[in-house]
Amino acid sequence: MNTHVFIPLIATVAYIPLFVILLANRPWQRKQKLFFLFLIPAILWSLSTIIFRSDFFAQEKLLLIKIVICINVWMLVQFHYFLHSFYQFGRTRIPLVYIFVVSTIVLATLGYIPQSIEVTARSINVEYGVWTIAVFLLFLFTIVVKDLYSLWQRYRISPDPAERNQIAYILSAAAILVIFISNSTTPRGGEYPVAHIGNLITAIILIYSVIAHRLLDIRIVLRRVLMYLGLYGTGVSIVALCFFLVHLLFGFKPDLATLAIVI
Repeated sequence: MNTHVFIPLIATVAYIPLFVILLANRPWQRKQKLFFLFLIPAILWSLSTIIFRSDFFAQEKLLLIKIVICINVWMLVQFHYFLHSFYQFGRTRIPLVYIFVVSTIVLATLGYIPQSIEVTARSINVEYGVWTIAVFLLFLFTIVVKDLYSLWQRYRISPDPAERNQIAYILSAAAILVIFISNSTTPRGGEYPVAHIGNLITAIILIYSVIAHRLLDIRIVLRRVLMYLGLYGTGVSIVALCFFLVHLLFGFKPDLATLAIVI
């Protein structure tokens, strides 16, 4: 196992407590349903990246990165609908934002996404290209900016301190995710799984907001379970980040036995 799979692996693990607790806390209200629909691609995005960054399927890397990109766009769309539930309380009749998912799949199928991929003995570098960046920027300036502005407006007018705290954490999670994904589309940004650091931080923020600020309406027992799982997951995440930084700075490659002992 190479070191580039550590961050997406820990990001996957970080989302699992939320996924399990949500499944155990049915029936769901609208926010819980939308959150569940976000968790599925969030976990699949990291899992597909693990497979792509691993030493397996060397001949299928181009297909795998296309799948990774499509799932990433799917996750962003689902996160939009989750954010949407905090400032728009009516149901969305026609989910037009899925056009971004369909467009990405079409562009990937036609070979426009990604631009190129470079596989070496030490790493894999993805040049996402102008079409990937165009889809991301169009999504950013037509959907994300509107979401952030609407959430900010809701934050300003809300008289409920609990709701304001929830929105503050949601805004933070969205901003971090956008920043790290944006960084991964820069030249050489595709060499490391930088976007999954943002995905990991987003998972930690969501876990904390569910525990401390009741982002989702879950029972107290489940909230305590999530708290302990979240604390453990945060500790594991910090260890993984330290290993990843040491690898980047000094070229140290920890083996699975070392990681298992530390974790």
